[in-house]
Amino acid sequence: MTLFRQLMMTIIAIFSLMLVVVMGINFNTTKGYLIGQLESTTQDSATSLSMSVSDFMAFEDYASVESSINAVFDSGYFSEVRIHVYDGDRNIARSNSVTVDGVPTWFVKLIDFRVPIAKAVISNGWSELGQVYITGSAGYGYHQLWLATRDLLISFFIIGSITLVLGSIALRYLFKPLVELEKQAEAIQQRRFVKMLNVPKTRELRSVVLSMNRMAEKLEKEFAAEVETAQWLQSKAFKDPVSGLGNRHFFESQMKSHFSERERGFDALALISLADLAKLNNEQGYESADLFIQSAAEILSKKVSAVSTFATLARLSGADFVLLIPNFGRSQLELILSEIMGELMELHTAEISYSESVANIGAVIIDGSVDRSNAMSQADEALREAKRQGMNTAKVLGLQGAQSVAINRTKWKEIIEKTILHRSFSLKKQKVVSINQSTPEVLHEEVFIGLEYEGKNYHAGYFIGLANQFDLCDQLDRVIIERVIDFIKSRNLEKPLAINLSASSYAKPEFISWLDKVLSQTEESVKNKLIFEISEQSVLAEESQTQVLADLLKKHSVVFGIDNVGKQISAFQYLQMLMPDYVKIDSSYTRMAAGKESESFFMHTLCKVFSSLNIDVIATGVEHDKQLKALARFDVTGAQGYCVGRAQEM
Repeated sequence: MTLFRQLMMTIIAIFSLMLVVVMGINFNTTKGYLIGQLESTTQDSATSLSMSVSDFMAFEDYASVESSINAVFDSGYFSEVRIHVYDGDRNIARSNSVTVDGVPTWFVKLIDFRVPIAKAVISNGWSELGQVYITGSAGYGYHQLWLATRDLLISFFIIGSITLVLGSIALRYLFKPLVELEKQAEAIQQRRFVKMLNVPKTRELRSVVLSMNRMAEKLEKEFAAEVETAQWLQSKAFKDPVSGLGNRHFFESQMKSHFSERERGFDALALISLADLAKLNNEQGYESADLFIQSAAEILSKKVSAVSTFATLARLSGADFVLLIPNFGRSQLELILSEIMGELMELHTAEISYSESVANIGAVIIDGSVDRSNAMSQADEALREAKRQGMNTAKVLGLQGAQSVAINRTKWKEIIEKTILHRSFSLKKQKVVSINQSTPEVLHEEVFIGLEYEGKNYHAGYFIGLANQFDLCDQLDRVIIERVIDFIKSRNLEKPLAINLSASSYAKPEFISWLDKVLSQTEESVKNKLIFEISEQSVLAEESQTQVLADLLKKHSVVFGIDNVGKQISAFQYLQMLMPDYVKIDSSYTRMAAGKESESFFMHTLCKVFSSLNIDVIATGVEHDKQLKALARFDVTGAQGYCVGRAQEM
């Protein structure tokens, strides 16, 4: 119960107690006053009657006595007027049943009203002729008591209502700093270090607010230091200082991670070699050489980011760059390399390169059957062939399987559209289990998709890149979301299912509107079993729309996470902005956990940053027990990979 409600209930209780006490005092006072007045009136009437009938009694004129009785009875609130005549021992009386008009029956039964009886002796000279008995009427007393009680209750109710309304307004105004303090505390818990600008004047509240502001400022500095340390370590380990791209270590870790995946499609691998870099360095100095490298890196980054958010670009050494684009066809590769070469040649016009000979590019299309070393060998062979053909030449070699895919791009589009129309994607799920428990618990299961064509199953690696190029990802995601929701409704699932969303889907406002409508129409029990994941590359590509998506999912209390965290060399400030429920770190970091001490230290620092934000960390690509045991040393909540469970049919 909130403090506001407690205070309001206390005020109501005190006010009610005051009402009871005041009503008790008022009731007893009114009752005593009415009884006193009735006793006085009754006694006066009895005395007056005894004096007025004494002469009639002496002459035994009982008709006049009865008339006097009627006159007294009719002039006051009496239930009985009686004269006892000693002569003949008889009574002359007038009475009426007591009626209480306008008073509830329960009130009459609840109140005990003592009716006074007045007596007076009738005498004539020294002789006593009889005695007068007058009994007051309780109806008048009940009526007056009820009116007084009712008016007092109405007055208290009106005054109490006004007091409560004004009191609640006043309390809300006084409690406004406390509400802001509560919001500030919740924000600090979520690592949003907001400060209260309106400091209250109340001494106690002012002291608390200033203390909270100082704590928020201190925590903000500590968190910024942690993030800065993690970024510095990441840059030191993976970033080339000249080009700003990933270095050889970064590329090798990404290659190991990518080629360890069991389900790979067709990938593009390219080597870019700048010409005459050594001559430029020797003759014009290292600054000119660095400018050449930086300009080339800028061209490569701009072109690659325009075609794929999942590409890996790095500088291997000296004049050599390497590019890996997953799920990419030959025709697209030839087009992008032609554009890159065209812009690289402009460096000569700008007098940045050493000569007209700027660069050579060798590239290859590989499928899932090609291992890492063989892929690099083929790319190197393509680069040598490009250099043999002359300056500023790009050469693309392709596998037979890859060529067939490139030729049949139109067919692939028809296949994907048909599968979307018939909602016939195959679904698999892979479990994510907890770490640091004697009995691992399944946290959730991630959904993977595939399709069948001419009797052969194709996993998402074969067609998801093409679906993105054909602008079909939003339609595909809608089908998967609807099918997963239907699956949850039809099964009594114990653990949630996680769905991956592509950036090109939620970048469209109409998709966000559709998702909002679907979630609004979905039962809470189903939404509790639903999780959405987005990749770090998607976050960096669509920052504003990612925030819109995150706000939407939080509005519907749907869990969401970020996948492939650490795959790109980037700052982690977006985590503080989005505040996901969990992150899945890239499998390259999973290998670091079981690697060298320097690598494991970086992993520890990275997990510490996530944990300080109260974000659960899930390691992906866990393939053997050694990695699983190494991960137990860090702030890692769960693990996913072939070691803990393979994907199963849904």
